[in-house]
Amino acid sequence: MYFVNWQRDISVEERDGRKVVVKRNKPTKGFHEYILLCTYTFISIFLAHPSAPPAPGDITRNEGPETRKTLERVGIPTPHLVSMTGKELVEEYVDGGDLYRSLAAGTRRSSLAQEAGRLTALAHTAGLVFTDNKAQNFLVQGESLLRTDLAFLQKSRSTFARSMDVGSFLASVVDLPNYREIEQAFYRGYRLQSGDNFPYLSLVIRNILATGFSADGRTALRNMMLDSSDVIG
Repeated sequence: MYFVNWQRDISVEERDGRKVVVKRNKPTKGFHEYILLCTYTFISIFLAHPSAPPAPGDITRNEGPETRKTLERVGIPTPHLVSMTGKELVEEYVDGGDLYRSLAAGTRRSSLAQEAGRLTALAHTAGLVFTDNKAQNFLVQGESLLRTDLAFLQKSRSTFARSMDVGSFLASVVDLPNYREIEQAFYRGYRLQSGDNFPYLSLVIRNILATGFSADGRTALRNMMLDSSDVIG
């Protein structure tokens, strides 16, 4: 997956004797968030499921302690929030790195993808959606995953919103050679937790988003042509 964080500059630093991740807002953060919210709305209209994006006023608040407590209560762990100001956010450093890198390296591919599916289903069961559910937004901590980058979390049970979660995850890994294994493991975790197949717009959204996410277009196209009808409700 080709990934650039448009909203923030991210660095690993030493503060008060411990390693932390510092996310500093870019001057263009607000503009890029506006573009992302407009894109969400456009896709929903294009797919005949008009849906409101997360409210702009919630984006910063969603990164704060209350949202993290909400997720913890439903069983979704997040990195410890060290501090947050209008200019930067500081979280604990998680040495396992992000999920995309682990999947690309072949590290516990099935078990980690299944856990990502389980956490996504936990959110949906609680009436929450991440909206931006890329593999890069999960951090690996031993055998567990932590969910970071919470800005676009919102309350929704709509088919489109849930499909966006599943579709954005699949789009973020569709350029990997072992995509089919990852897809099936993510599906297994999702179904075991929720009892449901993927929402029916998930693969359509995957295909739309893949054009912007994929570093290897040829592999992504080949994977999108695989028969995935067994995972759709």
